[in-house]
Amino acid sequence: MELEKRKEEILKKIVKEYISTGQPVGSERIVEKFHFPISSATARNDMSELEKSGYIRQPYTSAGRVPTSKGYRFFVESILKEKRPLKIKEIKLPDEEKIRDLNEILTDVSELISAHTREISLVFSPSINENKIKYVHFFTAKSSTVYVVLVTSTHTSEAVPIGSFNIEDVELKKIENLINKELSNITSAKALEKISKKNFFNKELKNETEIVKSLHFYLKNELEKGEKREIYIRGISNLLSARISIAEQKVKSLLYMLEEKKAISDIVEKITSKDRIGFSIGKENKIPELWDYSLIAVKYTVKEMEGRLALLGPTRMDYLKGIFVLDAIAEKLEEFSDKIIE
Repeated sequence: MELEKRKEEILKKIVKEYISTGQPVGSERIVEKFHFPISSATARNDMSELEKSGYIRQPYTSAGRVPTSKGYRFFVESILKEKRPLKIKEIKLPDEEKIRDLNEILTDVSELISAHTREISLVFSPSINENKIKYVHFFTAKSSTVYVVLVTSTHTSEAVPIGSFNIEDVELKKIENLINKELSNITSAKALEKISKKNFFNKELKNETEIVKSLHFYLKNELEKGEKREIYIRGISNLLSARISIAEQKVKSLLYMLEEKKAISDIVEKITSKDRIGFSIGKENKIPELWDYSLIAVKYTVKEMEGRLALLGPTRMDYLKGIFVLDAIAEKLEEFSDKIIE
């Protein structure tokens, strides 16, 4: 339903005031504090219409009104349309010279989001499966044991033994060069597909097929490990903030859900499936543990791979600040990404 301009402004003021004070908002408050050129009776009538339309509700008899999930959504969508700037303390990412890989910076980013918003931050790494192989390096140690190191677009793996082979370093280097010629700049999934093809490398590496098979096994394990995104969660202590009054059992249920991670991950994926910025408010969430909370999420792209930055807070969280912080950090992270593993 399209709201009349006056009702729209009244609804925005109710949401802002409730976010600020946590107290139900009455018609007198709207007229007096925000200097609306209408009477309290007219404001009450408008608020009654907003209540019938599901934007606000009365928590108990003779009380003012509080926003519903629908009211909060209207407010947040208005913020996004207006694109108003917000002045906050400058957000700085860590010194790029000290960052070695993506996981390291995402840990710091999670801390930054929580520190700037005083809410729970959730940082989702891109799926490791989306990484592109930059280089495969072999070396020998302890006589005949061959090790592999995998360098991708976002990280360098630890050295992993893949078997014992009677092979000279010159021959191992030859295998390495041929493999990198074929596998460089493609994902691990594509690399596995190539290696799985019949007679792959047979012409050039007739006597080294066992090493190629071992590499195939190693990449398959890496791919299986990479199916899950890493999630960095910070700011859980903010649940104890005086702004939130939630039953102890509800808090325990939420903490358990955060520990399990999958449910929250699915929601964040869903709300950002079409747009860069997404949100889910209160009872819009199908999971009861989240009915007292809102989620805001923003996509970011690193090395052509998508991750998510998200914020979990009470339904009366500061949405404007939350969206601004997530968006600003996502932009800085994308600018910074060129410095991560070339």
